[in-house]
Amino acid sequence: MQRPAPWVLALCLMLIWSSRAWAEIRYTVEIAGVDDKAMRNELEANSELLKLKERLPASETALRRRAETDVQRLKQIVEAAGYWAAEVGYDADLSGDPAQVVVNVTLGPRYTLDTVAITTSDGTPPPVIADAKPERFGLKPGDPAISAAVLDAEPKIVEALTQGGYPLAKVASRKVVVDHAPRTMSVTYVVEAGPPGRFGATTIDGLQQLERGYVERRIVWQRGANFDSRQTEETRKLLVESGLFSVVRIEHPTELTPDGELPINLTLVERLPRSVGAGLSYDTSEGFGARAFWEHRNLFGGAEKLRFSLDLAQNRLGGLADFRKPDFLGRREDSFLASAEIARDTPVAYTSDRTRLFTGLEHAFNRTLLGGAGVQIEAGEVTEEARNIRQTYGLAGLPVYLRRDTSDDLLNPVRGTRASLTVTPYTSVFGDPLTFASTKLTGSTYHQIDDAGRYVIAAFATLGLLNGEARDLLPADKRLYAGGGGSLRGYGYQLAGPLGPDNKPLGGRSLLEVGGELRIKITESIGVVPFVEVGNVYESDFPDGSGGVLYDAGIGFRYYTPIGPLRLDLATPLRRRPGDAAVQLYISIGQAF
Repeated sequence: MQRPAPWVLALCLMLIWSSRAWAEIRYTVEIAGVDDKAMRNELEANSELLKLKERLPASETALRRRAETDVQRLKQIVEAAGYWAAEVGYDADLSGDPAQVVVNVTLGPRYTLDTVAITTSDGTPPPVIADAKPERFGLKPGDPAISAAVLDAEPKIVEALTQGGYPLAKVASRKVVVDHAPRTMSVTYVVEAGPPGRFGATTIDGLQQLERGYVERRIVWQRGANFDSRQTEETRKLLVESGLFSVVRIEHPTELTPDGELPINLTLVERLPRSVGAGLSYDTSEGFGARAFWEHRNLFGGAEKLRFSLDLAQNRLGGLADFRKPDFLGRREDSFLASAEIARDTPVAYTSDRTRLFTGLEHAFNRTLLGGAGVQIEAGEVTEEARNIRQTYGLAGLPVYLRRDTSDDLLNPVRGTRASLTVTPYTSVFGDPLTFASTKLTGSTYHQIDDAGRYVIAAFATLGLLNGEARDLLPADKRLYAGGGGSLRGYGYQLAGPLGPDNKPLGGRSLLEVGGELRIKITESIGVVPFVEVGNVYESDFPDGSGGVLYDAGIGFRYYTPIGPLRLDLATPLRRRPGDAAVQLYISIGQAF
């Protein structure tokens, strides 16, 4: 038998090796040695082996290249978390299918922050912050030596200098020394404060339809005053929050003028002033409905806002016109308000056809405190469902209100408080002679338990009072009611209180509600909210407990979106009366309070 030529054998061996070297490799990955869940999640999120697992490597060499990339990348991550003596390696068993790759992480001791020095290039203390403690910039000696905290401190140092009158300040260099013997880190920042500066001339570019005076009244600095970056930031916020601009940019040159001033340039791009919108909605109080609006945000050039809205819902038909004139009489803090409403409401307690006119003034004491007062005229015809009594009324009211809001978000607050007080004395202008006063005090608080905001305790309380007339003399749509999505959720809308024939609500002259919930984020988009609430409505003009107290409890589910959380709540009455449903269901956008 003839033996094959040597070159044939060599070719066969090369083909066998090539098929082995370029066959796609299936593999499993394990990151071993890390017990901390947060650290493990971060390592897994940055692992090339895991991120590219569905894209099979073409060879064993390619698989090892991924593993070696992971060793370098993951070592940087654990070091940045303060484990500066960590060791990272990998083992690969390529004999099976799939291959097995284990990334071994030995964290070792976590280093701590020892000293933090902030100095200038010539070794002298920097101005303004010479006596500042490192804690001011998020660096506390004894805390873990985390790289992110060291980096985050730089803009805080610059911000402290710019707030103190040094607009050109910067961190020139940063030196980090890791000492492995005591397992500590020391950090030195060298800053260049630059010369002190004052606010110079301000130019405003980009205005087209809006009056220049509106922008000028929102510039909080004065020319010649010491520079303070907090004032430029406050100005930026005021302009952004107006809703009139798509771009707000505040810039300044990198040099002072010879007299020590820093010119400021405001660049603005106006939004289109008109908006129109429509949509379908579902509300557990008003049922299914459709809503539409038209809005103009700069009616006469001074940011006057006019909005028309129309509601068509199962339990409500209404039209509303709102007008707001900011900077009333040239004062940024004051606004002139006017509104007109015509509506037909048909909740369970009554049927009401009414017209309301209001005009008043509003004053902003500061960014968190707002007050207002006005004159209100109402005319209506209301039928109380419990006793089938019809009443026609015409009322003049003088509403006065005060609101304070330090919460961090409108629809999903995790910190801060809210409080409001509204007092409205009424007197008849036609119909049955009536004189009474309505008072409503509400408050809520939000406390973030953990730094990530995954656990938030929220609580609310409401006190309502009607003084001056007996309950049965008051129009049914002016009485106080409880129950529903923003109230005692275990009871139907308006049903937490005195009931008449056929379990129709009678309303009352006083109301007291207290509730709390624990908002838990399971993931970035999913959350659960257990809650409890107590309260009732009373016929007396102050809560006297004569009707007892109603209790409810429930569980809510949240789906967090960029526009706010979608809310689904299930609640049950713990003091269940005849006619009370065992479960109430609520769906809406935003938290319950």
